[in-house]
Amino acid sequence: MQKYCFVFFFFFSVCVSAQQVVYDMSVLGFTFGKMVVTRTIENDSTELYTLNAKGKTNFLWMKREDETIYQVRFRNGKLLSSTHKQMESGVTSQWTKMLFDGKILHVDSYKGKKSFTGSPDFSVLQMYFKPLQNRAKVFHEAESEYVNLVYRKDGTVEMKIANGSKTIYRFANGKIAEMEVHLPIATVHMKLLN
Repeated sequence: MQKYCFVFFFFFSVCVSAQQVVYDMSVLGFTFGKMVVTRTIENDSTELYTLNAKGKTNFLWMKREDETIYQVRFRNGKLLSSTHKQMESGVTSQWTKMLFDGKILHVDSYKGKKSFTGSPDFSVLQMYFKPLQNRAKVFHEAESEYVNLVYRKDGTVEMKIANGSKTIYRFANGKIAEMEVHLPIATVHMKLLN
């Protein structure tokens, strides 16, 4: 019994609070998967953000099973570490690992190694839980680069990354309610479930 109490106490001392948002993913009106994004405040005030998007398509020209996994940590308003992996039909197609040593953010990815002086104070995963407050740019963890945000007249926010893909965010009550991810092969629509 004492062992179970210790495990219970340890779990709740590590994770102080957690939030989660879930999105349906669809293409051409067909739902093919879900994306779950979480934010957990750990006991040392570290913010842990995770994203897991899983989808399977098997229609028309699209036959694939994909999964994207992120794990991003912020402490004292700075990105501390990040890992990202994208798998297409079980094969890793893209990956990124970042670690901040207190002065330099070291990046190792499928595109090679690079570094930044200092560490980002806001990133894409934080957009799911924190207001943008008219930021001109955010740090894109998967691409390990800053990307510009365009605030459009219809109230949406547009983000383009170097690989040519574009995401349009629609907000409601301070949350991302819908997204359109424009990829070379199709446009993926995401809709908030909770």
